[in-house]
Amino acid sequence: MPKEYASSHCFKFKDNDVFINSLRAYPKIEFDIYEGVAYYNKSVPVSGAFTGSILSCDPGYISLYEQNIDRSGSSGMTALPQSLPVFERAVKNRVDPTTFYSGRNPKTQPFIVKDGTRIGFRTVSTKSFNSSNNVGDVMTENYPLSASISKEYYPSTLSRTGPSVVTSSDGAAYTVDNSGSVSYLYALINTLNFYQKLSPYYVVSSSFIGGGRDLTASSPSNGAGNVGLLSVPSIFYGSSIKKGSVSLKTYISGTLVAELQDINRDGRLVQISGTVYAQAQGSASVAGVVLYNEGFVVLTGSWALDPVHQENYDLTGNDSPRWTYFAQTLSGTTAQNVTTVSSSYYLGFKGTTITPTVTMLAHAGKNLLNHSNNPTFVSAAMTAFTGSTGYMENANLGIKNTTYTDYNDPTGSFKKITYITQIGIYDAQKNLIGIAKLATPVKKPEDRDFTFKLKLDI
Repeated sequence: MPKEYASSHCFKFKDNDVFINSLRAYPKIEFDIYEGVAYYNKSVPVSGAFTGSILSCDPGYISLYEQNIDRSGSSGMTALPQSLPVFERAVKNRVDPTTFYSGRNPKTQPFIVKDGTRIGFRTVSTKSFNSSNNVGDVMTENYPLSASISKEYYPSTLSRTGPSVVTSSDGAAYTVDNSGSVSYLYALINTLNFYQKLSPYYVVSSSFIGGGRDLTASSPSNGAGNVGLLSVPSIFYGSSIKKGSVSLKTYISGTLVAELQDINRDGRLVQISGTVYAQAQGSASVAGVVLYNEGFVVLTGSWALDPVHQENYDLTGNDSPRWTYFAQTLSGTTAQNVTTVSSSYYLGFKGTTITPTVTMLAHAGKNLLNHSNNPTFVSAAMTAFTGSTGYMENANLGIKNTTYTDYNDPTGSFKKITYITQIGIYDAQKNLIGIAKLATPVKKPEDRDFTFKLKLDI
């Protein structure tokens, strides 16, 4: 129910005045990767009054909710001696805040006091909650929460799983080794096989693709089993990566040597440029696939992109650049001291964001909304008469004539004019739930009608 503040009238929305739709956008995302750093959308750190980077996160990272903007101090809950009673420790934690922060602009920090409710952070396991904390202790986490792309490299000799070990000493007592694990790549087996309806290159194990491959186990020494896995958090792409927008480029000494694109919009990454291609697969080589909805890029192309250039990409000796080595300095499965000073990379794509919106049409009809309760609406100041028996205002005050004229005297013909500056939105119970403010007041004469289009993301 809109309300124009130039009057005291309220109008009810009609059936055709309110409609809901969705706004679909495709924001472009770019990463320039060099020497272990991914630079996001070519952005540079913005210096603040207290810090060199106001977002308090490394290059290439997005700060969730942009918490701790331009904060240089630190904060934390110092645990007090367990010999003190629980109540006394709780009181001391509240009355002496200077023991919990340093600096003029300390960072905010989430905390939870362990008590009988057993409420803890989701990142803290039940075992850690029970064993590492006592009642009255303060558990803390750190802000800001941030995210960036990451790379995992799986050579053909690396097992994709690590089984748990169960041993028995006397046939009855068992000892379980909890070192069992599943790699990120192995966890995507079902997802990859699900998308094989789009292309056979999604198949995890095949004797047809590339002369035979099995992404879940060690493969022949020709390198067909080497896999690179790029992970893109959903905060960068929204609901899905747009099909046909993915581009991967490899540079050597600043010169583009090869590029991949999903030109067929089916997830296959096809090499579209470069001086060297996989001879067995022809000039249009498929070097991997994209999981659009999940935000993963699986790279299996193991052919040399430049057989002349050599660098130590995986710490096993010098080798030619390959697609499985893409963004190798970001890899978490190889040592972080991998340095490939001549190699740099580019990852670009478009995300998909769907924003539900509600559009409301507020009408100001002819001969309506032409009276205002604003004191400036009258030609003279409001004068009130008070006494012991009553209160009375002047009922004969004239309305101010704001009609424009080129002359000071006489004035223009009188017209009842108001100016609409705000529109209030009310619910069915007439509770104010929103206010739309106009950038410039709208002149409302009696002989004109207006329709205001209000749009709100929901």
